[in-house]
Amino acid sequence: MCIRLLFSILFVLCFARLTQAQETLPLARELITIKTGYTDKKRDLEELRVRAYVPVLLKAVGKGPAWNPQHPNWAAIEKRINVEWRKLYADYLARMGRDASFMWIDEALAREYAQRFSLEELNTLLAFYRTPAGVALIELEKVFLVFYPAELTRALSRAMIGVDRLSAQEQAAFRSPDNRARREFVVLFESETILYEESLRIGGKFVAANSGFVQLGAVATAAAEIDALRQKLAPETRAEFVAFLKTDAALKEREFLALALRIATPAGEDAALAKQEEAGFYKGLAELSAQWRAAVEKPPE
Repeated sequence: MCIRLLFSILFVLCFARLTQAQETLPLARELITIKTGYTDKKRDLEELRVRAYVPVLLKAVGKGPAWNPQHPNWAAIEKRINVEWRKLYADYLARMGRDASFMWIDEALAREYAQRFSLEELNTLLAFYRTPAGVALIELEKVFLVFYPAELTRALSRAMIGVDRLSAQEQAAFRSPDNRARREFVVLFESETILYEESLRIGGKFVAANSGFVQLGAVATAAAEIDALRQKLAPETRAEFVAFLKTDAALKEREFLALALRIATPAGEDAALAKQEEAGFYKGLAELSAQWRAAVEKPPE
C-alpha cells in the first residue's frame, strides 16, 4: 500500500510539473523574445571563459618568482596557450554537437525559465519588460555589451597573473567618487551579474582576494563608455529600474540567470556522451599542459 501511495504521489508531482511547463513555456519564450540578446550574452560568456583561463593556465605551467611577464619564454607560451587551449575547447563543444554560434540558447533558456518560474512570476517579468522603462533597459544593455565584457576580461586577467597596476588615467577613474556611481549603474544590467559571477568562478583562488579589483577595475577602465551610457538614462527611468530589481521576481531572475546561461544545453543533448567528452577534454588539457611546461624550460629561440 505504501509503495503504491508513493508511486501515486510521484506521478502526481511529475504530472503537475509537466503541466506547469506546458503552461509557462509560451510565456518563457515570449520573455526571451522581448528581452533578446541571449545569443550575444552566451557568446560573451563563453569568450570570457576561454580568455580568462589563459592566464590561469599560463601561471600554472611555470614555477617560482622568475615565472612572470618578464620571463623570456612568457610571451611565446602565452601565445601558444591561447591558440591551443581555444582549439581544444572549440573541438570539445563541436564533438558534443553544440553549435558554436549559440543559436540554440534561446530555446534552452526558455525551457529553464518554464521549469523554474511560475505563471505569476513570468507575468510579472513580462509586465516590466513591456514598459518604456523595461524597453529602455534592454536597449541600453545592447550598448553595454559592446564594450564591457572585454574590460571585465582584462581586469580578471590582471588579477590572476598578479598585475594589478592601472594607468595614471585609470587610477584617477578608479579613485574618483564617480566610480561608485558607475558601479551602481552597471549592476542594473543582468549581463554584468552573469559575467562577474562567472569571472569569480573561473578565477577561484587567483581572484578571491582581489574580487573588488576585478569589478571596480573594469568599471574604471570603461569609465568613459559608462559615463556616456549613464547620460542616456533619465532619472525617473532609473528609479523604475531600481524598484523593479527589488521585487522577488527580479531577484529570482538575476540569481537564476547567473547560473542558467552557463549550464543551459541544447535540447536532446546526450548526457552520457557529454560526460564522456568532458573526460576526454580534461585528458587533452593535461596533455597540453605537460607540453607547455616542457616548453617553459627550453631556451628561448
